[in-house]
Amino acid sequence: MTNRQVLVLALLLTSGVMAQAVFSRVAQADRPATVPRFEPAPCPTIQDVEWLAHATCGYLVVPEDRRRRNGRTIKLMVAKYSAPSSEKRPDPILYLEGGPGDIAPLEIDQIIKANFIRDRDIWVVSQRGTWSSQPALICAASNDFARELVGLRFYSEATKRAHVAATEACRRELTATGANLGAYNSTQSVADLVDLRKVLGIKEWNVYGNSFGTYTAQTLMRDHPEGIRSVVIDSVLPTSYSIPVNWWNARYAFKNIFAACASQPACNTAHPHLEQTFTGMVNKLEARPLTPTISDPNTRKNITVMIDGGALVDWLRNQTYGIPTLQAAPDTITGLAAGRRDSIEAIAKDRAGRAPPYHPGVPALGDGLAFGTTCREDDLGTPQELAAAGREAFPDYPVSITREGVGGWAYVQEDCRDVLKLPRAPKSMHESVASNIPTLLVSGTFDTLTSLAGARAAAARLSRATIISVPGVGHTVSPWSPCAQKIVVSFYAAPEKAPDTSCISRLKPASFILKGSSANELYH
Repeated sequence: MTNRQVLVLALLLTSGVMAQAVFSRVAQADRPATVPRFEPAPCPTIQDVEWLAHATCGYLVVPEDRRRRNGRTIKLMVAKYSAPSSEKRPDPILYLEGGPGDIAPLEIDQIIKANFIRDRDIWVVSQRGTWSSQPALICAASNDFARELVGLRFYSEATKRAHVAATEACRRELTATGANLGAYNSTQSVADLVDLRKVLGIKEWNVYGNSFGTYTAQTLMRDHPEGIRSVVIDSVLPTSYSIPVNWWNARYAFKNIFAACASQPACNTAHPHLEQTFTGMVNKLEARPLTPTISDPNTRKNITVMIDGGALVDWLRNQTYGIPTLQAAPDTITGLAAGRRDSIEAIAKDRAGRAPPYHPGVPALGDGLAFGTTCREDDLGTPQELAAAGREAFPDYPVSITREGVGGWAYVQEDCRDVLKLPRAPKSMHESVASNIPTLLVSGTFDTLTSLAGARAAAARLSRATIISVPGVGHTVSPWSPCAQKIVVSFYAAPEKAPDTSCISRLKPASFILKGSSANELYH
């Protein structure tokens, strides 16, 4: 997961000084050599992430590998954002980020800005190996290749060779740090979370997982159910999923987006037969790519971008992260087919904007956790299964596209089987989690990365599960949907009861933007 963008509240317990004192007492209660332990520290500074200035932070010190006694330790950055309500509840919320390997402080930024959870403290943990934790297992080679890919065919033998070479270079980078890559996985990550709860003396908390964080939440429910009062998982990745299924997730959302345009008279008039137009452009550009030169949104320098069929499919998948980009997608597709310069530039700038030049110290994906988790735990499928899923989901797309993993999953089989070669997790990790913990599962109908089918699969053995499907919203639903926010708040207030989901039936997707018009309200 997580080429993509990333993410509730204000105030501290009574004051910033009091909150810091609480952290200090926790740290002083341990001898310096005790592991796990909590060490208070200043919060990191991230551009445009204002909530950290009002948070209290520190590091959770844990063993890198719990199977090795007296081995080296690592540090996980932890931030606490205190509830603004004067009627604060004692059970806080633990936020689990996506990815795997995404940047937790960035990911939760949208949720905090939405400001809908007001009566509980929120704990944000940068999981092991991710940016702002120590070590931060970030590869220059992987980031440099993501930048290079902007000017390459999305799928080709040359691109595959360059991709695998970057993964090999990444493995060397990570190995040179001395990190034990086999210890960066979901099993160790959820054990870190248990350590955090115990070290801080939190009797009970609520879990909020987003995207891959939903997988982590389910793993926590299975391996360490103690201390969990309730769980909300938004944009659900079931533990039973396989990488070939990503093609069907894309199919589910593409169909819903095209159908929603067809159901709106203005959109249907402006963009008739939108699905056929998009499919036609996927085939046309795969045969004859466009190579516009644009001003790079990151550097303001000129850059040439390759837009072929695979890149176009990946572009539409990436519009799922926000309502405004989804609203504009039909007009951009029609404009591309008509050869409009503004549409071509919009797609090119989107691609370049998602792959900024890499500099050490700049927030980036935690490659160590990403590879460690994916290669150990994901059901990779076989090349034949991957190609069959792509062909069946999109029979009218060129085989050069559908025989590989969709979008960011391209060449993951080569990464894991040929380069990383990490030991596989027990097969039990692929089974649906059985639990009686109250769980709310949230899905968006325009989500190209996860789907309602995935939420249903995750809920199969959850005896106290409620599923909501929010129309017209893509990946990460709650920050964009006031209705979903209302349901989440009511669920946390009384998880033993069925939440009131009646607002869902009154929703419909926002109007798509027509050329020359401005963004509409989220719902009408």
